[in-house]
Amino acid sequence: MNQGSIIPKIRQETRTVRMTFELRKDLGENEEICEHCHGTGLEIADNVYGIRGDITHIGTRFPYKHQSLGYCKYCYNGVLRKCPECRALWNKQTYECTCGYHERKRNREREEEDLKTWEKSVKISLEDAFKKFDCLYIDNLDKYVFDEDEIESVIEECLCEEYGIDISSLRIYGTEEMKMSIDAVDVATNACDDLHEDAYDNCDIKELQKILDKWCEKQSGAATYYPDYKVGVILEGN
Repeated sequence: MNQGSIIPKIRQETRTVRMTFELRKDLGENEEICEHCHGTGLEIADNVYGIRGDITHIGTRFPYKHQSLGYCKYCYNGVLRKCPECRALWNKQTYECTCGYHERKRNREREEEDLKTWEKSVKISLEDAFKKFDCLYIDNLDKYVFDEDEIESVIEECLCEEYGIDISSLRIYGTEEMKMSIDAVDVATNACDDLHEDAYDNCDIKELQKILDKWCEKQSGAATYYPDYKVGVILEGN
């Protein structure tokens, strides 16, 4: 504390505030009045503070208060939500119900969207699919297969209790193939960065692109497949 500084004298006053009023709450099926603020949506906020140099409250950094009314930290507008399944009350900090409701809901919604995608797809036979595509995608299992032998293995796995998936519910799609490609313009531009300003204009870009395309065609192991959700594949008997 600087010599000559003055610590202000603090006096404590309290006020008793009594308010009588009615609050209308139109509650949904899974809503309840907050038990903490009794539906007001408000609570007392301490708004603590301290005074530099004050030694009258040793060990307490912020001993003083300017209490006021603030928003309830448990609810929104005096209302708490509750889980539609286990009926547990959720507060502001509840993002996932401990009973697993949110996860089950997301799974149901995802399954519904997956089924809509499947229903919209054009259906072809497995035989026609392997004539049209080099690779197929099994959506339920997030698995890519490249021939009918792999399909048979998948079916055998599905028959095991480990998977518990009905073969008739398998959603198999065609795929889109993405092969490696290199843009000659990008290569030449990067190569000419530190050269004179007309270096790029003196490059044979067409010839370079031919060389790059020929090299990329040989990199068969780099081919990558993505699901083609427009074409669904039907197994025999399904």
